[in-house]
Amino acid sequence: MKNKDLENKEIKVFEKRNFYTEDDSGKVFIISLLVPVLVSLLVFLIGSAIIAAVGGNPQTEINSVWFQAVNSFLSAISFIGVYLIYNKVCKIDNKTIGFDFKIGWKNYVIAFAIGVISLFGLQQLISLFDELWVTIGIELKELSITSFGLFALYTFTSAITPAIVEEIVFRGMILNGLRTKFNDYASIALAALMFALMHGSVQQLIYPFLLGLILGWIKLRTNSIIPCMIVHFTNNFLTLLLTYLLGTEALKLPVEWWSIILAIVLACLVFVIVYLLDRFVFKHQSKTTVEKKEGKMSLFLWVSLALSGVIFLFNLVALFV
Repeated sequence: MKNKDLENKEIKVFEKRNFYTEDDSGKVFIISLLVPVLVSLLVFLIGSAIIAAVGGNPQTEINSVWFQAVNSFLSAISFIGVYLIYNKVCKIDNKTIGFDFKIGWKNYVIAFAIGVISLFGLQQLISLFDELWVTIGIELKELSITSFGLFALYTFTSAITPAIVEEIVFRGMILNGLRTKFNDYASIALAALMFALMHGSVQQLIYPFLLGLILGWIKLRTNSIIPCMIVHFTNNFLTLLLTYLLGTEALKLPVEWWSIILAIVLACLVFVIVYLLDRFVFKHQSKTTVEKKEGKMSLFLWVSLALSGVIFLFNLVALFV
């Protein structure tokens, strides 16, 4: 009996896929766009009911920083559900995304360094885009961290959680799937674009795209999402730390001709440094190859890109209404 059970278990394991396709990428992206919205709606309805039941003012409490942070956390955590349920339904091995911790301590240090370099190197360019958005009439949301409690809360909800769940979905599932249809460079760029569009706003479009390019390249060069998580976390955490200690204006330079040139030079320098680190320092370059799928691009991938574009345009129009 034991031998038969073991044999059945081995058959079930064998039946699982150890790869994603671009069809999976499209489906996962659609789900990742819709599920957080549904979770936010559910949190809003339940939160409003609970607050009203205890005699509070739902409108005031729901707009509070703490409620929004909890809502953001639960929406992000829904990505874990997407990952686990999708793999379960489609019979995909959970390890397919690349949970490789044995990449060497040097690569951990390099990942941290890239996170720091990316933040300071790209910050000025993003500040210029922020000034552009303000000039054309788009109101930007400024993050304010006035206490250590808020800093700790944001660290958990905006640094730790996104670094884990977003890398699982975008560099683990979506990027891997895109590589069965496109070459590595196109896959990295498309995954970065999807990552940026997922944020759904003009303010969070350019930076996630540029960072997504770096994260995608790291994933392909190390065959692990762990260094991607480190870069992602380091970047977000330092942003929160500097905002808490110095305020949002600390990293901004005046908009002058020299600051524009400096911003462009620094942004280019980031990618040069990342390339040099990859070329001469990375010791574990287990770049994997995948079998390319012939035929037309998946309908689900087209639909996912169209849906993300519609959501982005809707949010953009809403800023002017």
